[in-house]
Amino acid sequence: MDLLRTYQTGTPQHRFYIDQHRTQTYSYVLQKHGEFITRNKITMRMSDALAKMDDFIDPSDPDTHEKNSIHAYQTAERARRQYPENKELQVCGLIHDLGKVLFSFGEPSIAVVGDTYAVGCKFPESIVYYETMKDNPDYNHPIYSTENGIYESGCGIENLFLSFGHDEYLFQVLRTNAGHKLSAKYQNMIRFHSFYPWHTGGAYSHLMKPGDEMILQDVLHFNQFDLYSKEDTDFVLTDEIREYYENLLTEFFPEPLQW
Repeated sequence: MDLLRTYQTGTPQHRFYIDQHRTQTYSYVLQKHGEFITRNKITMRMSDALAKMDDFIDPSDPDTHEKNSIHAYQTAERARRQYPENKELQVCGLIHDLGKVLFSFGEPSIAVVGDTYAVGCKFPESIVYYETMKDNPDYNHPIYSTENGIYESGCGIENLFLSFGHDEYLFQVLRTNAGHKLSAKYQNMIRFHSFYPWHTGGAYSHLMKPGDEMILQDVLHFNQFDLYSKEDTDFVLTDEIREYYENLLTEFFPEPLQW
């Protein structure tokens, strides 16, 4: 029986989402885009961002209490075992959560982690702890609470504003930095991997455009490495694994990035 993603009331995760859901409004998301996506904080290599995950444990995750660097290697290793020749998938697994470096900039957890959802339109019931969305100021907004909200039907998933966090942040870092080798397919996996109300809950289909179904299938494929790597409780981070991924990061990200 799958025991992953079991969310209960009265837990630290429940309290996290109460706070996130009352805070992450459309205006808040626009504010965060202005703060973090349109200006640089620091220059560092992708390997430096990975090292920072030694100091971060995701407070929104009910499935693991490991430092996030371990989850990064677990995800990459799951991908390597199944697709030993697909280095791009492996490196995607390794870096997919590295947008969580936001914590090192002093950002609160509600702007770093957690499942994402679209703002500026009706909140679907597939959002985790949906009842707490009723405390979001946009819940009864005359425009933002409607089915389409600020969007047009078929506008495309990539045109939605999602609650701000590590997914969107790392996507923008990758999008705005030249010189790396990670293609758009894998950048989209990173951007939408926490968008559970869409890729698992089935919401927002009316906002999808032709081509979005392929992104959806890619994200669902990636989810088997991301989510289910947490079952690998016997995982041991060996010197061989570290060296393999150090070389992989050098290959795909030969230059420092602006964060």
